[in-house]
Amino acid sequence: MAINTLSYSEMKAVSAILGELDGTEGRLTASVIADRIGITRSVIVNALRKLESAGIIESRSLGMKGTYLKVINEGIFDKLKEYN
Repeated sequence: MAINTLSYSEMKAVSAILGELDGTEGRLTASVIADRIGITRSVIVNALRKLESAGIIESRSLGMKGTYLKVINEGIFDKLKEYN
């Protein structure tokens, strides 16, 4: 699974992102999450891009309102539990 290709910072970002979702989908703002966990926004963007390329999530930009995410492969939640 793509989670093996993520850096430590990207794993931290993915964990925070998935924690923000309401179940398997929701809206998030990368800059808010980045500020909260002390990483750059680009780390979040790269992590999302990797997950989307691997078919784990779908994302859609909402402009100034953030990004809409939907988890397609719920196995990511089990992988995160193993990581944490």
